[in-house]
Amino acid sequence: MSPVTALDSWHAVDLAGRDLSTGRVPSSGGAASPAGALAAAPVISWPPAVVSAGGRRRSLGAALGAGGDAVEHLLDRLVARPRATAVDVASLATATPTGRVDLPLSVVGLAEGVERSAGVDPSWLAAVDERRAAARPLLVAAGRSDELEAALHVAMLVATDVLDPAADADVDAHIASGAQLWLLGAAVAWALAAGATDHPFAPWAELVTAGLWPVGPSSGQLVVAVVAPQ
Repeated sequence: MSPVTALDSWHAVDLAGRDLSTGRVPSSGGAASPAGALAAAPVISWPPAVVSAGGRRRSLGAALGAGGDAVEHLLDRLVARPRATAVDVASLATATPTGRVDLPLSVVGLAEGVERSAGVDPSWLAAVDERRAAARPLLVAAGRSDELEAALHVAMLVATDVLDPAADADVDAHIASGAQLWLLGAAVAWALAAGATDHPFAPWAELVTAGLWPVGPSSGQLVVAVVAPQ
């Protein structure tokens, strides 16, 4: 790898152009790539961008490469927090990461969602996890490990700020937010791997952006829990 020069060093910045690491106009230092700058950002102010020492500016989506726009769209939806009534819950819920599941839909409260999650078939959960894990080797083989790590870093900072429960003692809310973060991480990786919004985790990620937790098939029903106040 060639040394970083003044013209090819990159900084992650906020909408006003302030360095996310210092809160000031970018000056010395910087990362060797747009992805590296995003991965080094300690905080994210939405929407982030990257700038080079030479004055070039790229959006989050452009900095992440193929599929980056899909990642930016997903996180933009999460920050905007559309109401659950704005999405087709039934259609999105049946399009599970392992394929279509035709079961009666049951939309429940948070406490019941946590209770019903204990009844989800472990073999089905294992299949979902296997599908989630399949994105990483595709990106590694394509030489896009840096973009993946940057996308996951940004996504977790943004999503934690949105989804983290206000009350530390709210166990049910923490269980739900952990599951939502897991699904969003999978959706981000698959958006990059697929290079588009059409991937196995896209429908369920859309539910998460609307304050819902798609729990999965439990006791003969497809369970979705309402997490955020509607």
